[in-house]
Amino acid sequence: MTGKISKTKKQTKPAENTASRPNRSAQIMFAIFAIILILSMVLSAVSKF
Repeated sequence: MTGKISKTKKQTKPAENTASRPNRSAQIMFAIFAIILILSMVLSAVSKF
């Protein structure tokens, strides 16, 4: 019984790793978009003064 449980746990871990890679790239793209948005807001505020 314990052998079967450990095999199923090993199968779920690579699935989580493959699913986390697209999630990581989505987070990086969102971070870049947020930084560009903040910089544009700061530049527009500075240019008004």
